[in-house]
Amino acid sequence: MSSTLFTNGYIVTVDAERHVLPGGWIRVEGDSIAAIGSADEQPAAADRTLDMRGMVVMPGLINGHNHFWGSLFKNTGDGLLLEDWLDEVTLPLKSALRVEDLRTASYLGALEQIRTGTTTSLNHLNNENDDETIQAIIEPVLEIGVRQLVAKELRDAPNPAFSAKYPPHHYPRTRDEELALAESLVLRWNGAEGRVHMGLAIETGAMWLLHNSTSDEVILGGVELAQRHNLRITNHCSAGSSWLSIKEFRDVTGGGDVDYLVRLGALVSNWVLIHCLWLTDREIAHVARAGISAITNPVSNAYSADGIAPLRRMFDAGINVGLGTDGTYVNCSPDMVEQMKFAALIQNVTHLDPAFMSAERVIEMATINSAKALGLDHLIGSLEVGKRADIVAFDLDRTHITVPNRPVSALVFSAHGTDVDTVMVNGRLLLADGDLVEAFDEKALRAEARARAAEVIERAGIGHRVAEHWRR
Repeated sequence: MSSTLFTNGYIVTVDAERHVLPGGWIRVEGDSIAAIGSADEQPAAADRTLDMRGMVVMPGLINGHNHFWGSLFKNTGDGLLLEDWLDEVTLPLKSALRVEDLRTASYLGALEQIRTGTTTSLNHLNNENDDETIQAIIEPVLEIGVRQLVAKELRDAPNPAFSAKYPPHHYPRTRDEELALAESLVLRWNGAEGRVHMGLAIETGAMWLLHNSTSDEVILGGVELAQRHNLRITNHCSAGSSWLSIKEFRDVTGGGDVDYLVRLGALVSNWVLIHCLWLTDREIAHVARAGISAITNPVSNAYSADGIAPLRRMFDAGINVGLGTDGTYVNCSPDMVEQMKFAALIQNVTHLDPAFMSAERVIEMATINSAKALGLDHLIGSLEVGKRADIVAFDLDRTHITVPNRPVSALVFSAHGTDVDTVMVNGRLLLADGDLVEAFDEKALRAEARARAAEVIERAGIGHRVAEHWRR
């Protein structure tokens, strides 16, 4: 069993006591943290020693909501409200995807993750997948070395249609076949190499129901499947323009997305509710009582002008709130450090309170809170003996950061994800001195990603979205 010693770092543990150890050290054995100590304690020798002087060493950042296939389509949706973006960009793109497009996007997403200090992401699948495409999505994750919770989508056209606005989509599998496929994929991939964690993506939000893309029966069947296998279920919840899809859904049902789940008897603790922009106080109370976590995506929500999540009310209710980027086709950056800064600033100006979202709070959201949301806090999210060695180090000796003065604040408000120097996942060193440890032709991948993105955009018929050099 190989061992690694991180020395002389500014160790931010995010453990229960929130210990910070200037000049501290971490000893890793195999895939786990074996010991942590302060500067005045002497660590045992290790096979490999990494000097972290001048760096913040912390748990790997955890992206609680991403769509990896979106990494090919940055900057295709600017200037659109979410409803228009879904109809004009997302649905055409996902219908034009091919297996190798998904594989290339997965490689790119995994490398983006490493190079911005993120060790874990929840990959919310919203295209239609089968055995072949799931394999294409997961194999790059295993090769590159990141950790991922892969949430297999469930699709079912409601009968009768939920809304007359959109025709029901005819899916290639029956509801029973869809549930059986999801279960078989969970059994095949869950736990792969200790880094793949399977879950479900069951859309229950206003836009998806209004698009006739999900049904009460598949929601209930998916909940039963998740409870049977102890899986997380992710969905897009209470997201959209308040005067469009959110209003239309309330007009049809008399309530919001969470109200709908309550009426179905489907509001269980397995859910990870994404966005949660327009929750009422009643819905927030439902979420809190059920012990459900939420993931906020502030940059994405600002990009499409959806709204600002009511985080103060959610925190006051005792809801665990993590942090995510959303797909980079509706955000344009996978940088979780950017998400931390924006999360703090947009909430502070919303409440006119510069202390509400502190640097410490957003770091918690991007680490231990997101780990709890994903059901992985027993493994990751903090630096503690016995937990998996998912560790990152950000170099503060950069011109745009120096002089950092207060390292925790400097990380959130001065640094960028690209300031990452070292990344370890499950005890495997992936990045050292800012370079990939294992050879990988990133230049070739970038070229392939550009070519595939152009082809998909052309097939999807949305070339006009990127053709203009300057819009007026």
